[in-house]
Amino acid sequence: MNLSDMLSYADISQLSSIAEQYGCECNGHSKHELIQAILANAHQKEVINQSIDRLRLEELRFLNFLLFENLKAYSLEDLIALLQQCRFDMQPTNALHRKEAVAQSATTRNQVKKRKKTVEATEVAAPREMIARFKSKGWLFNGYRGHERYMFHVPADFKLRFRQHLLGRLQKEASYVEAPANYEDESGKLLLDMSMMIEYITKNNPNAALDGVLHRRAVLQLNEASSIKEELPSKGAWKFGYGKGFGELPDRMTLIYDYLWSKRWILLQEDRIVVNATMIPNQIEASELKTVVIHWMKRYRTPIPNIRALMYWITMLSSSWCTLESIERVLLPFIKPYYFDSASQILHKRLVKPMQHFGLLQVSDDVESGRLLQATPVAKRLLSELYP
Repeated sequence: MNLSDMLSYADISQLSSIAEQYGCECNGHSKHELIQAILANAHQKEVINQSIDRLRLEELRFLNFLLFENLKAYSLEDLIALLQQCRFDMQPTNALHRKEAVAQSATTRNQVKKRKKTVEATEVAAPREMIARFKSKGWLFNGYRGHERYMFHVPADFKLRFRQHLLGRLQKEASYVEAPANYEDESGKLLLDMSMMIEYITKNNPNAALDGVLHRRAVLQLNEASSIKEELPSKGAWKFGYGKGFGELPDRMTLIYDYLWSKRWILLQEDRIVVNATMIPNQIEASELKTVVIHWMKRYRTPIPNIRALMYWITMLSSSWCTLESIERVLLPFIKPYYFDSASQILHKRLVKPMQHFGLLQVSDDVESGRLLQATPVAKRLLSELYP
């Protein structure tokens, strides 16, 4: 539903709160006048810009989540979980450490229980306040019937308008350059190498470990046959968070192998990897790329919770040749570090590099401007399908 629809179902107290936020002058006892006044003000460019300017960084991150999540409704717990993902630059509020301190200082069981309740109340108070602020701005609404009353909704037209305004602001901070004479474009290569990997496994049934990861000999042979040669991970590389084979296979090969494994196109039989003839298609079509990208976004969702938003911004900011340095400057505040990956490494290795491998980004290197990016036509078409 759009903002006008949700306003019609809102109670007069929320309408009055929203009208106050936008400085509306109208009859506060008339629901019709309140709605008309809010609609007249809420979509104005100046009002939207002022609303964005007043947001703290964590609020801007929360807004960023809401603009790109594809959930139709959120529970209170969903929103609190999203908000907790937005607070990584603040002083750590580790609940485990707090509880340990409580346990050490408490002298009785009752004292421990009482202090735990205080800790839990403190943990959720700030998120609830922020949710209330977003409701008072008309950015979140409760449902209007049955169980929906306990769920939260975001107006569809609000998402579109705020995406456009945020994009305009981010583009002003990005640095654009003339088109380079030479650039790399990997369009179509990943699917070709996926077919090559399937053919290799069909012919060789390579050895694998108990967890289904290929032995190094097979990895070397696949890397040699691949259209894009990669450096193999070191023996001490970490091995979690980014799919089947991560830390054992090169990053691009991991994208392919993890997809085949997740689709059950390949299986572990005893100590060998075999092709699952009942599941695998006879030929991999170009349309498979969309499914591959969706799988990548789902797989990387845990280490990069706002991957949907970040992929959108990278694609839109690089609609023409743009420096990676400026994209990093703009987007780094929205990227949460993950274990051994810094925010910068996540942008370069877990976002830009896979998008290049999928054929979504063309890449060039310039002596003065450094690495340059431009979204491909495939990326722009895919964006229109993934972000309705």
